[in-house]
Amino acid sequence: ACLQFAPILGEVQRNIDHATSMVAKLKPEDVDVLILPEMAFSGYVFTSKDHIRPYLENAETGPSIQWAKAQAIRLNAHVQVGYPEKRVVNKTDPFKEEYYNSVAFVSPQGVLLNTYAKHFLYYTDENWAEEGPSFESMPVEGLGQVGFGICMDVNPYQFKTPFSDFEFSSFHFGQKSNLLLCSMAWNKGEEAPKKEKTIHYWAVRMSPFYKQQEKAGGKEPFLETYLAIANRIGTESGRLLFVGSSCVIKLTKDGPELIGALPSDKEGILLVETSD
Repeated sequence: ACLQFAPILGEVQRNIDHATSMVAKLKPEDVDVLILPEMAFSGYVFTSKDHIRPYLENAETGPSIQWAKAQAIRLNAHVQVGYPEKRVVNKTDPFKEEYYNSVAFVSPQGVLLNTYAKHFLYYTDENWAEEGPSFESMPVEGLGQVGFGICMDVNPYQFKTPFSDFEFSSFHFGQKSNLLLCSMAWNKGEEAPKKEKTIHYWAVRMSPFYKQQEKAGGKEPFLETYLAIANRIGTESGRLLFVGSSCVIKLTKDGPELIGALPSDKEGILLVETSD
């Protein structure tokens, strides 16, 4: 399940309440994984460290993580939610902090399994966030090898590296990730593709998966992978338009297969079945 909604910048409790009402219809038998957008409850367009500081969260006790844990237990499902993270990097100096654009990934038992920090920053993130150290993939019981992504991660690094490097998908192909969970605040920026081409662009950025047999010399079984994207809608700062289009794409031998998608401008929950 991918939750697509329009958070309001800085109105954390309002956004939490709105998301809660949207997922209230979901029952435990409906979903194995619930994905929310990038910085789902804080909003996205922060201009400085001072601007975002009131909304930063601890990785274990923040409101986003607490919400994810409660919903994970209620639904008996894994939950991923994006949030602005504050890390104390020096235990002897509580004022020595680093800030990250992160996602929390929580088990059906309400246990935090992973905190992933966005590796490739968009220029808006650079106003306040540190770059996450690397892409990440991990084995998860019941789901297989799960890879994590946040928005700009799927683009060329700083829009400067060769398009054909496919850094994000090349990493996850190498890790044999069979499920990619991406939380996004993908917007109609100057560098981004036009909204009508958004899903196509995301699919193209997964090219190493379609070409994997060429790389393996046809000696290994084809790794079928699902890319699940939860993007937000709405506008912030009067200029950034978020383009929705939350979707699930199956990466097959013949290329991308769109399993399901939401429109670019409507709130909703995308529910898809990826296996029997």
